[in-house]
Amino acid sequence: MLHYFKFRQDLFDPVPAKDVYGKPGAGKGRPEECPPLRAANSFGWDVLANFDVTFRKRRDGTWEAEEPLTIASDFDYAPPDTPPDSDAPGKPLSQQYAWFWEKGQKIPHVITDNVHAQIRHQVKLSTFLFLKTDPNELLMMTDVPLHARRPWTAMTAVIDTDWYPASYPWHAVLELDDREKKITIHRGEPICRLMPLRRDTYFAAQMSPAGFDEFFERSQRWLTVHGRPADTADAGTLDITRTYVKQQIKSRFVVME
Repeated sequence: MLHYFKFRQDLFDPVPAKDVYGKPGAGKGRPEECPPLRAANSFGWDVLANFDVTFRKRRDGTWEAEEPLTIASDFDYAPPDTPPDSDAPGKPLSQQYAWFWEKGQKIPHVITDNVHAQIRHQVKLSTFLFLKTDPNELLMMTDVPLHARRPWTAMTAVIDTDWYPASYPWHAVLELDDREKKITIHRGEPICRLMPLRRDTYFAAQMSPAGFDEFFERSQRWLTVHGRPADTADAGTLDITRTYVKQQIKSRFVVME
């Protein structure tokens, strides 16, 4: 289960992903019509941009936010070493919305100048969400599948949210299209996808000849039972489209009130 807490309660919750984003154009055969692709598109939760933000490229190839934004939490925090009987009130936390890798950076990890030149078009955008999962459950953060082409991409990461109690809201690392001079991300736009994973050992092995014979025979029986003659020149072709959709069992993603 995904547990989250918002940096401020007027910000967006994660939302269940959708089968289709935008209105498909005319014609048939679009990827959005394919049941397995629709299942992938709707797998997980979307994290939405909480504010409009525009990035502009400088002459040296680095980027900047046109209007840098830092917000305060709607809860107060007092450091652990505050005396229990102290009358000193806690204070709200502050969080930047977007920030870039720094040249000469040492913390949280070293970035040498030659590497900074290669990643200067990456920006970190805060989700404003504290994230936690149950034991042995991880979160994959990645781009939104099958979304309309955008001049930026969310980089893929797997985060250990079951044991790492991050004291800050998680951020997504976005790679801005280096060919662009100006990129705007609008409030309410999905910036990345969260997908739950189990921490486990996964195996792959080739079937034995006997195992494949059994598998292939079962597949042919399934086609015979569920396939319909297709309207093609090949009389032996069977259509399983509608049957596949009816038998497909899709995962559900819910945000509880």
